[in-house]
Amino acid sequence: MGIKWDAIFKNEQRQFEKMSDAEKYIYALLLQYGSPYKWGQENPEGADCSGTVCLALFMATGLLIRTTADDLYKRFFTVKEPKAGSIRAAFFIDGKTGTATHVAGLAGEGIALNAQEPGARVKTIKELSDWFWQRGSSTAVRGLDRQAFERLAEKGNQYGLDEQLSLYF
Repeated sequence: MGIKWDAIFKNEQRQFEKMSDAEKYIYALLLQYGSPYKWGQENPEGADCSGTVCLALFMATGLLIRTTADDLYKRFFTVKEPKAGSIRAAFFIDGKTGTATHVAGLAGEGIALNAQEPGARVKTIKELSDWFWQRGSSTAVRGLDRQAFERLAEKGNQYGLDEQLSLYF
């Protein structure tokens, strides 16, 4: 007996349409599990850390941006005490420069989808924080500022979308 992928995907689409934006964000993050790390990309076939978060935001909200981990941290994910159940991400801040050099989307309490070589994996925030701490970085968990996100997405805040993304929308 084989898997009926069409039936599974139709059901997944129905389930997805019933979800809140925060649930869609988590779902979109987890869809990228196992995808290879591809610098400068944001598509289901592979993405870098910020591309993974930008793709999940697009799938959750319909608003498309493409930007860096640092820009996400400083302009979009600015809510310092995000509520459980909101769209959140963990940022890893270089201790010398204050720049967010990495981002991982939160898929639950203390759990992140981390896109880093060799590919996207589920990790605990503690595990990631320890790894980055050893390299001189601190961790900040932030919530999405939806108003800033909507305003800046309308302005086309992008560093150039990868061409593969057009295959999916």
